[in-house]
Amino acid sequence: MNQDQQAMEFGATIGGGRNDGSVTCLGITFENDEARRAHFTEELRKKLKDPEFRKIEGFPIGEDEDILNLSDPPYYTACPNPWIADFIAEWEAQKPKRAEDYHREPFAADVSEGKNDPIYNAHSYHTKVPHKAIMRYILHYTEPGDIVFDGFCGTGMTGVAAQMCGDRDVVISLGYQVKPDGTVMQEETDTDGRKEWIPFSKLGGGGRYSMTFLQRRHLSPTTTTLLWM
Repeated sequence: MNQDQQAMEFGATIGGGRNDGSVTCLGITFENDEARRAHFTEELRKKLKDPEFRKIEGFPIGEDEDILNLSDPPYYTACPNPWIADFIAEWEAQKPKRAEDYHREPFAADVSEGKNDPIYNAHSYHTKVPHKAIMRYILHYTEPGDIVFDGFCGTGMTGVAAQMCGDRDVVISLGYQVKPDGTVMQEETDTDGRKEWIPFSKLGGGGRYSMTFLQRRHLSPTTTTLLWM
Protein backbone atom coordinates (compact mmCIF):
# COMPACT_ATOMS: atom_id res chain seq x y z
CA MET A 1 0.00 0.00 0.00
CA ASN A 2 1.55 3.30 -1.07
CA GLN A 3 1.46 6.61 0.80
CA ASP A 4 -1.66 7.93 -0.98
CA GLN A 5 -3.56 4.69 -0.39
CA GLN A 6 -2.58 4.69 3.29
CA ALA A 7 -3.82 8.25 3.75
CA MET A 8 -7.09 7.57 1.95
CA GLU A 9 -7.73 4.36 3.89
CA PHE A 10 -6.91 6.02 7.21
CA GLY A 11 -8.95 9.10 6.32
CA ALA A 12 -11.99 6.97 5.54
CA THR A 13 -12.09 5.83 9.17
CA ILE A 14 -12.37 9.37 10.52
CA GLY A 15 -14.77 11.03 8.11
CA GLY A 16 -12.71 10.49 4.99
CA GLY A 17 -13.62 10.80 1.36
CA ARG A 18 -16.95 11.48 -0.33
CA ASN A 19 -18.25 10.56 -3.74
CA ASP A 20 -17.51 14.06 -5.07
CA GLY A 21 -13.82 13.69 -4.23
CA SER A 22 -13.88 15.95 -1.20
CA VAL A 23 -12.36 14.78 2.07
CA THR A 24 -12.94 15.72 5.68
CA CYS A 25 -10.07 15.66 8.13
CA LEU A 26 -10.23 16.83 11.75
CA GLY A 27 -13.47 18.67 11.09
CA ILE A 28 -12.24 20.51 7.98
CA THR A 29 -13.59 19.66 4.52
CA PHE A 30 -11.23 19.94 1.55
CA GLU A 31 -11.85 19.78 -2.18
CA ASN A 32 -9.62 16.71 -2.47
CA ASP A 33 -6.86 14.86 -0.64
CA GLU A 34 -4.12 16.98 -2.19
CA ALA A 35 -5.75 20.10 -0.74
CA ARG A 36 -5.86 18.40 2.65
CA ARG A 37 -2.19 17.52 2.40
CA ALA A 38 -1.20 21.04 1.29
CA HIS A 39 -3.09 22.66 4.16
CA PHE A 40 -1.63 20.51 6.91
CA THR A 41 1.84 20.58 5.38
CA GLU A 42 1.84 24.35 5.75
CA GLU A 43 0.57 24.00 9.31
CA LEU A 44 3.40 21.59 10.05
CA ARG A 45 5.87 23.98 8.44
CA LYS A 46 4.77 26.65 10.94
CA LYS A 47 5.12 24.20 13.82
CA LEU A 48 8.69 23.40 12.79
CA LYS A 49 9.61 27.06 13.32
CA ASP A 50 8.65 26.80 16.99
CA PRO A 51 11.80 26.28 19.12
CA GLU A 52 9.77 24.67 21.91
CA PHE A 53 8.30 22.13 19.50
CA ARG A 54 11.79 21.11 18.40
CA LYS A 55 12.83 20.57 22.03
CA ILE A 56 10.53 17.54 22.35
CA GLU A 57 12.60 14.50 23.29
CA GLY A 58 13.47 12.38 20.29
CA PHE A 59 12.95 15.15 17.75
CA PRO A 60 14.72 14.03 14.54
CA ILE A 61 17.96 15.58 13.36
CA GLY A 62 17.14 16.88 9.89
CA GLU A 63 16.20 19.88 7.82
CA ASP A 64 12.62 21.15 7.79
CA GLU A 65 12.13 20.25 4.13
CA ASP A 66 13.31 16.69 4.76
CA ILE A 67 10.77 16.32 7.57
CA LEU A 68 8.01 17.76 5.40
CA ASN A 69 8.88 15.53 2.44
CA LEU A 70 8.71 12.42 4.62
CA SER A 71 5.38 13.42 6.15
CA ASP A 72 1.73 13.25 5.16
CA PRO A 73 0.20 15.43 7.85
CA PRO A 74 -1.83 15.12 9.91
CA TYR A 75 -1.98 11.34 9.45
CA TYR A 76 1.72 10.75 9.97
CA THR A 77 4.72 12.96 10.40
CA ALA A 78 8.49 12.43 10.50
CA CYS A 79 8.60 14.25 13.83
CA PRO A 80 6.39 14.37 16.93
CA ASN A 81 2.84 14.62 15.60
CA PRO A 82 1.21 17.85 16.85
CA TRP A 83 -2.30 16.59 15.98
CA ILE A 84 -2.36 13.55 18.25
CA ALA A 85 -4.59 15.21 20.84
CA ASP A 86 -6.99 16.34 18.09
CA PHE A 87 -7.34 12.81 16.72
CA ILE A 88 -7.90 11.37 20.19
CA ALA A 89 -10.60 13.95 20.93
CA GLU A 90 -12.36 13.20 17.63
CA TRP A 91 -12.19 9.44 18.07
CA GLU A 92 -13.43 9.62 21.66
CA ALA A 93 -16.38 11.76 20.53
CA GLN A 94 -17.30 9.12 17.93
CA LYS A 95 -16.99 6.16 20.31
CA PRO A 96 -20.28 4.40 21.15
CA LYS A 97 -21.50 4.86 24.71
CA ARG A 98 -20.98 1.89 26.99
CA ALA A 99 -23.55 0.85 29.54
CA GLU A 100 -21.25 -1.35 31.61
CA ASP A 101 -17.91 -0.79 33.30
CA TYR A 102 -14.86 -2.18 31.52
CA HIS A 103 -13.75 -5.65 32.60
CA ARG A 104 -11.82 -8.40 30.85
CA GLU A 105 -10.45 -11.65 32.18
CA PRO A 106 -6.77 -12.19 31.32
CA PHE A 107 -6.26 -13.62 27.85
CA ALA A 108 -5.15 -17.21 28.41
CA ALA A 109 -4.83 -19.21 25.21
CA ASP A 110 -2.16 -20.54 22.92
CA VAL A 111 -1.76 -18.38 19.83
CA SER A 112 -0.22 -19.79 16.68
CA GLU A 113 -0.34 -18.12 13.27
CA GLY A 114 1.53 -18.93 10.09
CA LYS A 115 3.87 -16.61 8.26
CA ASN A 116 2.52 -17.08 4.74
CA ASP A 117 0.00 -14.24 4.69
CA PRO A 118 0.64 -11.69 1.88
CA ILE A 119 0.59 -8.86 4.40
CA TYR A 120 3.23 -10.59 6.50
CA ASN A 121 5.40 -11.34 3.49
CA ALA A 122 5.33 -7.74 2.29
CA HIS A 123 8.30 -7.13 4.61
CA SER A 124 9.20 -10.15 6.71
CA TYR A 125 11.90 -10.70 9.30
CA HIS A 126 12.51 -13.29 12.01
CA THR A 127 10.83 -11.54 14.95
CA LYS A 128 7.86 -10.09 13.08
CA VAL A 129 4.50 -10.97 14.65
CA PRO A 130 1.66 -11.91 12.24
CA HIS A 131 -1.20 -9.41 12.42
CA LYS A 132 -3.73 -12.22 12.92
CA ALA A 133 -2.02 -13.16 16.18
CA ILE A 134 -2.29 -9.57 17.42
CA MET A 135 -5.96 -9.42 16.40
CA ARG A 136 -6.87 -12.01 19.02
CA TYR A 137 -5.59 -9.78 21.81
CA ILE A 138 -7.21 -6.63 20.41
CA LEU A 139 -10.57 -8.37 20.02
CA HIS A 140 -10.32 -9.70 23.56
CA TYR A 141 -9.35 -6.50 25.33
CA THR A 142 -11.00 -3.72 23.30
CA GLU A 143 -14.29 -2.54 21.84
CA PRO A 144 -14.96 -0.84 18.48
CA GLY A 145 -13.67 2.71 18.51
CA ASP A 146 -11.00 2.09 21.16
CA ILE A 147 -7.50 3.42 20.60
CA VAL A 148 -4.65 0.92 20.53
CA PHE A 149 -1.25 2.40 21.40
CA ASP A 150 1.75 0.87 19.64
CA GLY A 151 4.89 2.49 21.02
CA PHE A 152 7.30 0.35 18.97
CA CYS A 153 5.90 0.31 15.46
CA GLY A 154 8.17 -2.13 13.59
CA THR A 155 6.33 -2.73 10.33
CA GLY A 156 2.96 -1.57 11.63
CA MET A 157 1.35 -4.96 12.22
CA THR A 158 -0.53 -3.67 15.27
CA GLY A 159 -2.08 -0.97 13.09
CA VAL A 160 -3.06 -3.57 10.49
CA ALA A 161 -4.50 -5.83 13.20
CA ALA A 162 -6.56 -2.99 14.70
CA GLN A 163 -8.10 -2.15 11.35
CA MET A 164 -8.73 -5.80 10.45
CA CYS A 165 -10.80 -6.20 13.63
CA GLY A 166 -13.55 -4.52 11.62
CA ASP A 167 -13.35 -7.04 8.77
CA ARG A 168 -15.90 -9.85 9.19
CA ASP A 169 -14.15 -12.31 6.85
CA VAL A 170 -10.76 -11.88 8.51
CA VAL A 171 -12.24 -12.28 12.00
CA ILE A 172 -14.06 -15.45 10.92
CA SER A 173 -10.79 -16.79 9.49
CA LEU A 174 -9.44 -16.79 13.06
CA GLY A 175 -11.96 -19.48 13.98
CA TYR A 176 -14.54 -17.14 15.53
CA GLN A 177 -18.20 -16.73 14.61
CA VAL A 178 -19.68 -13.31 13.83
CA LYS A 179 -23.41 -12.72 14.28
CA PRO A 180 -25.34 -10.35 11.97
CA ASP A 181 -25.20 -7.61 14.62
CA GLY A 182 -21.38 -7.83 14.73
CA THR A 183 -21.10 -9.83 17.96
CA VAL A 184 -17.94 -11.97 17.87
CA MET A 185 -18.21 -15.40 19.50
CA GLN A 186 -15.60 -17.95 20.48
CA GLU A 187 -15.95 -21.63 21.22
CA GLU A 188 -15.51 -22.65 24.86
CA THR A 189 -15.99 -25.79 26.90
CA ASP A 190 -18.36 -25.64 29.87
CA THR A 191 -17.94 -27.48 33.17
CA ASP A 192 -19.73 -30.53 31.75
CA GLY A 193 -17.36 -30.75 28.80
CA ARG A 194 -19.87 -29.44 26.29
CA LYS A 195 -18.83 -27.05 23.53
CA GLU A 196 -20.66 -23.73 23.33
CA TRP A 197 -20.21 -20.40 21.56
CA ILE A 198 -19.78 -17.45 23.91
CA PRO A 199 -19.90 -13.76 22.88
CA PHE A 200 -16.74 -11.88 23.85
CA SER A 201 -16.27 -8.95 21.46
CA LYS A 202 -17.83 -6.75 18.78
CA LEU A 203 -16.86 -6.32 15.16
CA GLY A 204 -17.61 -2.63 14.70
CA GLY A 205 -17.67 -0.77 11.40
CA GLY A 206 -14.06 0.37 11.29
CA GLY A 207 -12.30 -1.85 13.78
CA ARG A 208 -10.11 -0.05 16.31
CA TYR A 209 -7.95 3.01 15.89
CA SER A 210 -4.21 2.49 16.11
CA MET A 211 -1.71 5.11 17.18
CA THR A 212 1.73 3.93 16.09
CA PHE A 213 5.12 5.44 16.81
CA LEU A 214 8.52 4.78 15.26
CA GLN A 215 11.40 6.97 16.32
CA ARG A 216 14.60 7.64 14.36
CA ARG A 217 17.00 10.38 15.33
CA HIS A 218 18.62 10.81 11.92
CA LEU A 219 16.58 11.27 8.75
CA SER A 220 17.71 9.50 5.60
CA PRO A 221 16.17 8.33 2.31
CA THR A 222 15.46 4.96 3.92
CA THR A 223 13.34 6.30 6.79
CA THR A 224 10.20 6.71 4.71
CA THR A 225 8.00 4.69 7.06
CA LEU A 226 8.37 6.98 10.05
CA LEU A 227 5.09 7.01 11.93
CA TRP A 228 4.14 9.22 14.83
CA MET A 229 0.39 8.72 14.36
